[in-house]
Amino acid sequence: MAASTEGTELKLVSSIRYKFAAVSNDEKKLSEALQSMLTPLLEKAGSQHKVTFKAFMSVKNFIQPLGVVLPVAALLEQYKRTTSPIVKQLDLAFIREGITRLDQSKRRGLLPIVLHDISNETNSASAAGFFNIFLRLLLEIKVPGRGSPEDLALRGSIGLSNSSDAKYVANWLGKLFLLRQDIALASDDEITAKLDASPSGLVKEDIAFLRNKDPKSWQPNIPNNLSLPECKAKAVAFLASGAFKDDERYLPIICAAGSADSRVSSVADDVLKRASVDLESENVVQSLFVAHSAFPAAHRIQILRLLSKSAAACTPKQRVVDAVKEDFALTTGERAPIVGLEALRLHKALLGFLSWIAQNGSGSRAADTHMGPGLVVILKDYILGQGWPAPNPRNNQSQSQDEQRLRANAYETIGTLARVSSLDHKAKDSLLKWLFDSLVSDPSPDVVVYIESSLSSMMNLFRSTDTAQHRDLEVLLLEYMNLPERQNIRTARHVAVRFANNCLPYNNIRARWICILALSAGSSERRDVLEEGQRGLDPWWATKLHPEETLKLPNWEELGKFLFNSSARQVEEYEMAVDQTSRYALYSDDRLQAFPVAIHFLKHMFFLTALNENTVEIDWESRLDRRIHNDLSARHSIRNYIKTVEPKSILQFLNAAFDGLRDHPNIGAEDCMTCLADILPFTPAETVISTISDRTHELLLLRGSNNPKVRQLVSKTFGILAPWDDRASLNVARLRETLSSTDEPLPSLSAQYQCSLMCLASYLSRAKHYGRLSPDASDHIQFLNRCSFSGLMGTDTGIQNAALDSLAQLWTADIGWPSEESDLNAIIDRLTYLALQGNEKSIYALGRLAIPRSSELLQNGESAAGKALEKLFSLSEIKRTEVHFAIGEAIAAAIARWDSESVQLSVDVQPAGHADDIIGSLRKKPEQVSATLDKFINDCKETKPSLIKASGIWLFCVIQYCSSLPDIQSRLRDCQVAFMRLLTARDELVQETASRGLALVYEKGDASLKGDLVKDLVGSFTGTKTQLKVDGDTELFDAGALPTGEGKSITSYKDIINLANEVGDQSLIYKFMALATNAATWTARSAFGRFGLSTILSDADLDPKIYPKLYRYRFDPNHNVRRSMDDIWKAIVKDQTITIDAHFDAIMTDLLKSILDGREWRVREASCAAIADLISGQPYLKYEKYHVDIWQVALRVLDDQKGSVRAAALKLCMGLSKTLVTQLKENNSSSSAQAMIAQVLPFLLSDKGIESSVKEVKLMTITTVLDVVKTGGDTLKPFIPTIVTHFLGLLSTIEPDQVNYYYQRVSEEDREGLDKIRSTLATRSPLFECVVSCLRFADEAVMSQLAPQLITTIKSALGMQTKIGCSEVLSTLVLRHTIFLAPYNAMFVKSLHTQILDRNNEVSKSYAKSAAYLLRSASSETRDRYTTRLIDLYFAAEDEVRRQKVADAVLAIAKVSPDAFTDMETRLLPFAYFAKFDTDEYVSEVCDAAWDQHAGGNHTVKRYINEISILVSKGLETSKWALQHAAAFTVASMVTALSSATGKGGQFSESDIQQIWPILDKALSLKTFKGKERLVTAYPLLIKHGKKLWEGNVATSAQTKKIAIREAKRNNDEYKPFAVEALAEYAAIREDIDMYAEVVALVSEYLALDGEAYKLTELERKATEAALKAVLTAYNRPRMQSAPASVLSNIATVVDGAKRSISMAQDTFFTNTLDLLDQAAESRITTNIDEDLLATRWFRLLLQDEAGVVLESQRMARAKTLLAFAGAWKKGVFGAIDTQGSLYREIQQKLMQMKVEERSLDVQMLLDQVLEKLKG
Repeated sequence: MAASTEGTELKLVSSIRYKFAAVSNDEKKLSEALQSMLTPLLEKAGSQHKVTFKAFMSVKNFIQPLGVVLPVAALLEQYKRTTSPIVKQLDLAFIREGITRLDQSKRRGLLPIVLHDISNETNSASAAGFFNIFLRLLLEIKVPGRGSPEDLALRGSIGLSNSSDAKYVANWLGKLFLLRQDIALASDDEITAKLDASPSGLVKEDIAFLRNKDPKSWQPNIPNNLSLPECKAKAVAFLASGAFKDDERYLPIICAAGSADSRVSSVADDVLKRASVDLESENVVQSLFVAHSAFPAAHRIQILRLLSKSAAACTPKQRVVDAVKEDFALTTGERAPIVGLEALRLHKALLGFLSWIAQNGSGSRAADTHMGPGLVVILKDYILGQGWPAPNPRNNQSQSQDEQRLRANAYETIGTLARVSSLDHKAKDSLLKWLFDSLVSDPSPDVVVYIESSLSSMMNLFRSTDTAQHRDLEVLLLEYMNLPERQNIRTARHVAVRFANNCLPYNNIRARWICILALSAGSSERRDVLEEGQRGLDPWWATKLHPEETLKLPNWEELGKFLFNSSARQVEEYEMAVDQTSRYALYSDDRLQAFPVAIHFLKHMFFLTALNENTVEIDWESRLDRRIHNDLSARHSIRNYIKTVEPKSILQFLNAAFDGLRDHPNIGAEDCMTCLADILPFTPAETVISTISDRTHELLLLRGSNNPKVRQLVSKTFGILAPWDDRASLNVARLRETLSSTDEPLPSLSAQYQCSLMCLASYLSRAKHYGRLSPDASDHIQFLNRCSFSGLMGTDTGIQNAALDSLAQLWTADIGWPSEESDLNAIIDRLTYLALQGNEKSIYALGRLAIPRSSELLQNGESAAGKALEKLFSLSEIKRTEVHFAIGEAIAAAIARWDSESVQLSVDVQPAGHADDIIGSLRKKPEQVSATLDKFINDCKETKPSLIKASGIWLFCVIQYCSSLPDIQSRLRDCQVAFMRLLTARDELVQETASRGLALVYEKGDASLKGDLVKDLVGSFTGTKTQLKVDGDTELFDAGALPTGEGKSITSYKDIINLANEVGDQSLIYKFMALATNAATWTARSAFGRFGLSTILSDADLDPKIYPKLYRYRFDPNHNVRRSMDDIWKAIVKDQTITIDAHFDAIMTDLLKSILDGREWRVREASCAAIADLISGQPYLKYEKYHVDIWQVALRVLDDQKGSVRAAALKLCMGLSKTLVTQLKENNSSSSAQAMIAQVLPFLLSDKGIESSVKEVKLMTITTVLDVVKTGGDTLKPFIPTIVTHFLGLLSTIEPDQVNYYYQRVSEEDREGLDKIRSTLATRSPLFECVVSCLRFADEAVMSQLAPQLITTIKSALGMQTKIGCSEVLSTLVLRHTIFLAPYNAMFVKSLHTQILDRNNEVSKSYAKSAAYLLRSASSETRDRYTTRLIDLYFAAEDEVRRQKVADAVLAIAKVSPDAFTDMETRLLPFAYFAKFDTDEYVSEVCDAAWDQHAGGNHTVKRYINEISILVSKGLETSKWALQHAAAFTVASMVTALSSATGKGGQFSESDIQQIWPILDKALSLKTFKGKERLVTAYPLLIKHGKKLWEGNVATSAQTKKIAIREAKRNNDEYKPFAVEALAEYAAIREDIDMYAEVVALVSEYLALDGEAYKLTELERKATEAALKAVLTAYNRPRMQSAPASVLSNIATVVDGAKRSISMAQDTFFTNTLDLLDQAAESRITTNIDEDLLATRWFRLLLQDEAGVVLESQRMARAKTLLAFAGAWKKGVFGAIDTQGSLYREIQQKLMQMKVEERSLDVQMLLDQVLEKLKG
């Protein structure tokens, strides 16, 4: 059986071999045999029988001839089908051999067979070979454009429908990108070393696969070898196509993106940008990390950039750490494999990835104990590797700068990573100290900024409640606070203070000490340090820095012990005290400025603690000071608190202040004195004041201070302490000594005198309050009275004020009353005089004058108190407002005395002993209280402005300071009425006073009074009219509000009456009064919220109708009204959210109505602002039903006549726009966003919005739509067609009018330049950007709506910018949405048929470009229709303008859509060739560019002769001269090109001749025109290469001759020379006829010159040269070969008669004679007869006019011609040379003479050669 099988197989193989042998001599038949029998034969190659295999091997020789075509497709099928390794290998060998013998189309058809099931190959050896075959076929395919229908169908058509196959191919293509050229060419032994030195991401097995087991497979310059760069370029294009999905090609494309070949990397980068791979997928992230660990640096950079976009990449912590370690390991060390720019790029990508992790990895911080700290250590090592603290110097400056930026980023990333990492305490402290050291030592200011940022990022890590951690941080911060700034070391004080403020609690004493140190340098310190120090001491800032914590104040007692502990002790390290011998170790010489800061801060902490202030506002310090000095209850609380405090702590504080005054009076004296003066009034005398009083004398050292406040504080403090000082008498004696020295001290002693006077008065008055007046006090009082009286009457203002203070203090204590009535009267008069001048101290003293009991004594029926009050009442005319408050306080003190709060607040000691009885006797004066109230209430009814103002303020002050008196309580209703009347006053301060008074009345009144007050207020608020009661002096308008034109203005009622009388129109009174009433209404409303009036309304039950009105009034243009209404709103609305929700509809309805119905501009303006505020922050559904109405009214008032209303409307529109945009940004697919878009966009795009005739409305609408489009997303799809068409139309309407004005007045040339600028601006404008943004969301549904609208816009567009925009939109659609555009492509192209002919060049070019883009994806029918239209337009054009437009369209196709151009090149290339010879220069240049881009060679002309000839024929048949001439030029160029392509001796094909001859004949028959010489010059070329045309054809031969002679006979002077030359060439070519005589006869007239040569014109000279050339070249060539002497004789005869022509055209003569003699010499025919005469004639001709041969070039040409003459003579052309001895001698002698006379060495050498030739 086995033998039978072996025999059968052998028989089959032998049979096939015999069949092959039978047809082996015929390659075609052999190929056919192989198609059917090769694969069955190969099946037997796997036979187990050796005999069969040997027989098979003998068959292989039959396939060796290259002409034999193998059945490659069948072999591929067999390869995939068979399981025999031998058969597979043979198949691969035959396939590889057969591929090269197939044409390209068949090779392309093999690729689907190769790729189908390619992933099923398991044998690596055969798989490598098969993949190599795939690469060879890959080079042959044409990858379609991305997004085209062919591209979308490529996956199925090319055989990659199976995802496994696609992944297999993509995987190996990715590895192909990693294959470097050096590795591809390396031997097997070198590969390992190369991979170790520079890893490529491949292993040896991969390399062996890609090299197909052959190291030489990629060797260049070897036939049939692949080119690695070309394979990569084609592979990346294939990967980018639709054959692969994004998830299949993602990693391979990354491999390509890292390629050094820009052709590969650019395509890969683009694919990566467009890829839609889910970077949040765990599998994708894992694959990226795996690839990162294997790939080279360039590819790792790409991967890191991708990982930096994935939040999931932050999760695998160990992978992240390993990846970062690996990358830094590659770039560090002495032998780092990656250095230079690549290392920098890798570092940049790494830092970007780490920054991404820091920003997005915070979610797992609690569990992150490894990644974050590990990465921080790696980055720290990276910085240390660069050099630390200063980086190591670099030679490359540019690289050094890059490394510096990376170093800065590394610092910043460390901080960001540390912030989201769980670092232990030790690691945190170590890192913090390292960063601080870096901060102070790094030399680069740019890097320091990032270090500070890193430190800022770490602050949250140190916000701990652990006191041990606080202690370590305190030590560290104090160290850097104390670090001095010196060379190479910068300060870190700012950061240290920030850490103290942010990381340590406010009650941390050492943190506050750090802040005090920050302020210790004063103005010499950096501003940011000072500001941070001030914030650290501010408790309000503490609530902002630690909002999550309840404010805890530092324990002021502990703080005092720390700051002012003067006991001897060991100073701890963290205190950083350097001067341990001073009283206060913390304050060394360089820290003295910190002492007053510490005093000031401790004082505030003391008072805040005493008042239990845990909630502070931004103005807490001023509020605290007001409470301390003006609030009796607060003062009482402080006194009670001090009773609970250990006196020791207070004494330590007060002693420190005294020490500061004593030791450094020039530093912080005011702060120390303020501390003493503020605290001592509250301390108990027995325990504190008496103890510290022994230091009273130290105060006297400050009497001479130049600071008035210090002197005042000294006097106050002295008065408190001196009565308890045992040495008080000595101190008083010193004061009296100073005062006694002079009544008028010198200026240098004035300050000391003033302070001494006040100190003595303060001492006596406080001693009276204490009940500690000394026995000799009366003497001191009398002395003080005399001094005070003297100072009061003096001229020194400072002493005068001191005297006033002294007298006021004495009178308040009921001492120091003047003993003489004259003195009293003088004092009152003096005080009154000073008061009228606005001296507040004198007013204060007048009020105190009425306090003593002596003031009630009657003298001449009048008391001193009564006089004082009368004087105070007389001060109503004073204009300064603040003075009236002083008067009011003085009046309150005068009538209520010690019952007045103002008097009680002025006493800074606690009265004791019999002083209480004295105070008890100095109570109110009921009669004066009642009388004063009556006066003020009545005066408030007056109309005199100054009196109203004064009375209102005084009444307010009396109630303010005396509200507790029953006399006041009983008159509150009357006071209320008075204040209500004052609300309508013009003076704003009067309004404020009235509102404060009303609030005070409301607070003190009973329930009935409160009800009446609320009723009155609401009535005034909601009423529309305000009643005015006026008399002649009533002020109705502000000065200047109603100017009369004469420098005056109407202000009062009397002015109105006078004006009406002058004009004679009494109705003016009513008109002005109506205006005044309206103003009064608003004035009254503006006063509602002042100083507590809103509190009244907050407690009342209000009608809900008040809310809409009140809400609108809050936005009134008047600042006062707005502020008042806002205060009322805040008072009556406890929860604004609830109130607005409850009354939203009512408020909105009222506002919308007010905008449209408001007659007053202020109503419209307020309504706009109110609506903007009302909808801000509200959910859209709440105001959805009002949305369109809001837009409508907003745009309506945007055109308001009032500018401020327009501004408010614009702000409202901007708010609406911002709300819409914000909603879209947050979630553009939400129902709210969709509803907003659906409501607003139709309105905005209507005639009320974007099409409005109002410029402001249009601009606002455009801006809104622009913002909406940027963020609208898919929600915009229904509106995209409308938006696009509207905005395209707007492009032409927003151009400034100035541009159009200028455009109409410039020249046409300038217009073209301006058009280019305008078109550029149109496509770069925000409007067009909006259009482009809309197109991003275009899909099939959008295109169905957009296409017809866009076509309509294209057809109807008038403005240039709109047309440009339309064309750009079409281009954008082609580039981005080819798929969706396909159904409408033909429609768009058809619409552009007429648009490309637009009058404006920029528009036509733009439309031509768009059409070219559209042709990319257009069908063949559309392309043919468009190109046919272009050609028809060209030939139908009446002028050059239309031809220019067509040329632009053709060039656009050539440049923009080269593939489409190639597809239509049989039509477009011939047309471009024809049109490049257009007579219009522009058309010619443009079409020449198109021709050069796609052809540019003579062979291309040869290929398209038929098409070109058709176009030429069409051009010749037209009646347009321009086209006829272009056709003629085309024929000429075509003949010339064919001649070049054919070669010198080649002949045109018969078919080509038949195409060319008719059109050439027709073209030559045209009348002579400019440029026709090109045509006649080409004519001899056709005769030369087209002998098939005339040889053997008598008629055609005769016709060609006729044409040549006809053209030469034309009378056009410019054309004549070229025609004559063409005739001569024709005669020379026609060897079958001798035309010499005819030519000579035709040109002889041009050789016979009558005049001198210099008289000839240029045209005549050219004609002569052409004629001379003709007689020298038109001889018959065969006759020259047979009878050269005869031909030369004939020519010599002609030339002899044209010697003058020779003189004129010597260059022509010598050049053509040289050719003539060479031709004669080549004949090799020796003349037997004696031609001595002929030789002599030619020699004489050559030397005739010897003197005229001047130029060296002419002499050179003559010498060469003589050399040719000698050669012809020596060859016997002129007969035997031996018989011409005389001629020889003559020639030799002449040549010797010429050589002697010749100056040129080159010419001499040629003459020597002539002589040598003659001798030889």
